[in-house]
Order: sequence, then structure tokens, then C-alpha cells
Amino acid sequence: MTLDIFRLHVPAEDTTLRRCLRVYTILPKYCKNPTIRNTKAIPIVQKIRNIDQRLVKKTGFSWRKKWAEKIGYPIKQCVFKDWFCGRASIPLIAIEKLKFFIEEKELTELAEQIDYVSSTTQEVIRIPKELSPDLLYLTGILMGDGCFSVKKYGRDGNNAFVVILTSSQKEFLQDKVSPIFFKLFEINRISFQYKDSHWPSWDLRKANKALYRFFVNIIGIPSGKKSEKACIPDTIKQLPVREQIPFISGLIDSDIGKHGRGMGCTFRSKRLIDDLLILLEKNGVEAKYYGTHLKNGKYIQNDFSIPKSQIKRLKDVLVANYLPKREDRLNLLFSLAGIGERSNLPASGSFS
Repeated sequence: MTLDIFRLHVPAEDTTLRRCLRVYTILPKYCKNPTIRNTKAIPIVQKIRNIDQRLVKKTGFSWRKKWAEKIGYPIKQCVFKDWFCGRASIPLIAIEKLKFFIEEKELTELAEQIDYVSSTTQEVIRIPKELSPDLLYLTGILMGDGCFSVKKYGRDGNNAFVVILTSSQKEFLQDKVSPIFFKLFEINRISFQYKDSHWPSWDLRKANKALYRFFVNIIGIPSGKKSEKACIPDTIKQLPVREQIPFISGLIDSDIGKHGRGMGCTFRSKRLIDDLLILLEKNGVEAKYYGTHLKNGKYIQNDFSIPKSQIKRLKDVLVANYLPKREDRLNLLFSLAGIGERSNLPASGSFS
């Protein structure tokens, strides 16, 4: 499945052109220390320049005015010049609105060349185009223990978009999870913050609007307090059943641990449990829904469990596709499957 990069634009939040996310199109000659990101901008700028030249020849410079009207923000003529020469990055919304002037095939080919996105002030990051196993695994972890926060700051009321992942195991976040972030998104740094509120834990934190919107707007993880509205995103449901397994591994590493004699947990979202029951059933694993109970006397929790009799089937499915990465969850999985400590398995946990 090809992901729609244009969903990174949110008109209700991007109230000015400056707030819009941009395709990184700065050419090497305009950078003191150019990187592969600048090199990859060359064919994109050339393509847009060719489109402009073709349309100017056909209808005159008036097409730019019509393009600006479709984009929906005030744009000076000098801005167009900066876009066409590769001196300034082009807003995603500007690329999308080319659909009114060029064929769909040409716009699709242009979108496929886009690898890097930035905001006006934050770092440039890579945007994945496909739902790879590692991306699905990361989505599962974020669905279980992630938080997508938006906070106002400054006199202008700007928004800070933050992706947060919480775990009791700092080493797991540092050694297993953060390398996936670096690999998929090519980000510069991630911060870790210790907190001791209800129980000691660590937060992996990354403030980046493009990263936030990628998981919320493209992948489909709910923002804010997602516990009651969580479900398996449609982008994942639409994949072939076996390709969805890394998402399950991510949930195991976040929420699904020892539960009674088998494995499971409690979720506030009944919809998420329904989705999990269907997904596991399609893979030959029979999980159970055991009703609800009140947590702290006020929160309704839904009880989800994979009986011990089904753990070996679950283990076989994970081994054939993508294993969890937390050592304690791996050892629990193999112990309940009647195998004892795991052996002769790749440390990465990936079999795809």
C-alpha cells in the first residue's frame, strides 16, 4: 500500500503558508554542507520547473495566479521564483494543487519522488512511502503506549506537536525502539525523560509536526487521549493478514503481557479488542473477550486474553513473520508455548 503524503497538510491548523509542511526542495548549491537530501531535491525541482515552463508556454504566466488561488494562501511572485530555482522548499499543498493543471499520472510520479518533508523551523525528516514491517511494529507500540500531544506555546499561539512513547524499560526504548525511528525517519535526535508519577517510567519524546501528522493523519492512530477510541487503523486492516503481524508484535511489546495463565491485557477500547480478535482468528489463534470490570472504581476496562492453549500457535505465527523485541515478552511467549528459553533466533526479531 502506498501512503498518501498529501494528508500531512491540515488546513484547519495550517492557517498561514508559513505553518504549512513543505517538501524539502533546497538544491545543493544553496547549502553550505549539502547532503543526500539536497541531491534528492534535484529531480523534484526540475520536474516542477518543467511543468511551469510547459504551462507558461501554453497559457502564459496567468497560470501561476490560478495556482496560487487553488493553494489558498497569499503568495508573492518572488516566492514562485525561489521554488522554481530550488532556493526555497515548496509547501505540500502547492504540490497537491497541481492536480488542477496536470494529469493524475504526472502528479503521482511527482509524489513518488518526495522523500523528505520539513516545517519552516523544524528539522527535515524522511517520510516512509510504504507500510514496512518495522513501521507496522512501531505503530503497534505507539498504539499501546504512545501519546500524540499538541500544546500551545509562545505569544503567537503556535502548536508544538509531540510524539511520546512510555515504557518502564529505558534500555528497550534506547536499544530497540529509537533505532527504528532513526532508520525510518532519519531524524537527528530523540530525547528521553524519566518520570515518577504513578510508577517509575521513561518517555521517548520527539517534537516534530511532520512525524506527529504521519502517525495521526496518514497511519490513523488517534491523537490525544486515545484509550477509549483506539482501534486497528484502516491502513493496517487493508493489508494482507500476514503482513499485519508486526503490528501485533508491537502491541505485545507495549500492552500484551502475562494475563492469567496465558497472555493478554485490559483495554478501555472494546473496538480494539474486536479488531484483535478478528485479526488473530484469521491467523489461526483463538483469543477471548472476558467482559468488563471497573478500574479504580470508575474506568471501564475490557478484558482480552489469549489462552495458554493458543500461545504455541501465536508463537509460530510470530516466528514466521515478525517477533517482539522485548526480552521479557519473548521469554514469556516461548515459556508459555512450552519451549522454555528461546534459542537460535535472530536478535532483531524480524523474519520478513
